[in-house]
Amino acid sequence: MTRRATFRFGVVALGAFAASFLPGCIIVANGSDSPRYTETRTVRVPIAPGSGVDVKTRNGSVEIASSGAGEAEAVVTATLHARTQERLDETKVIAEAVGNRMDVRVEWPNNRAQSGEGCSFRIDTPNPTNINVDTSNGRISLRDSAGHAELDTSNGSIRVMNHAADVNATTSNGRIELRDIAGAADANTSNGNIDLVNVSGRAFASTSNASVLVHLADNSTGPVQIRSSNGSIDLAIGRDFAGDLRLATSNGRIRFDSPVQVRDMESNRSATLRFGTGGAASSATTSNGSITITSHASAETMVPATTR
Repeated sequence: MTRRATFRFGVVALGAFAASFLPGCIIVANGSDSPRYTETRTVRVPIAPGSGVDVKTRNGSVEIASSGAGEAEAVVTATLHARTQERLDETKVIAEAVGNRMDVRVEWPNNRAQSGEGCSFRIDTPNPTNINVDTSNGRISLRDSAGHAELDTSNGSIRVMNHAADVNATTSNGRIELRDIAGAADANTSNGNIDLVNVSGRAFASTSNASVLVHLADNSTGPVQIRSSNGSIDLAIGRDFAGDLRLATSNGRIRFDSPVQVRDMESNRSATLRFGTGGAASSATTSNGSITITSHASAETMVPATTR
């Protein structure tokens, strides 16, 4: 059975359920080159805990947080920016529950937003699982969730806190922070730092003109693939990490813990380290930046690779 709530300037088109809403106010902004009308709309959607969430928007941020397992509905708050009152009236915010997923999107007049128009979403839903977010020119924030998370934006940061599965995060000109990830973490950006902290699975990170920090959980066996340019790399591994780790930099130095097997070392800018037995191949490469490797299992002080 399909459940659908469509908000259109104070009118909700009802499908198989009754959705309550709170209308927002209109704010006229200054500046003829920017949208002059802003309105906040709220839609409540009955939904089962653990349902998935799909969000599509443009020129707006997306924030998703868990409202707790005891809740039986999602609260979707949309902030719209339109160029005219007429376009604002005709724009629809849609929250549609289909089976175990909720679809959240905005429909502009003639299916097209004009220059500068956009919509941001704040979504509070019970124990969100399996998240897909597609936006642009806006940040993405996800907290206390599970299932595979696919997050895509541009010109905005991505921040995920306490996620119980894999995360794939892609942006440009924005920072990525993934913390307490009970799965794999894939992060791709440009002109933005990447922080992957307490990751239990593999960790892939790629950026440019920025630094990368990756701290694996003790139970992570890897592998890691880290690439940067004009930025440093800081990698901390746990006791279960295994495999060969290839390090390479230019115009930088390599530093690593003392209790490690150095399989190959060409110079202070290139080395291969071996951890445990077996394991997949890992790498960390950068230019114009240093590489620092530390181990959770060791309290020994790091020393420059050139002293070995």
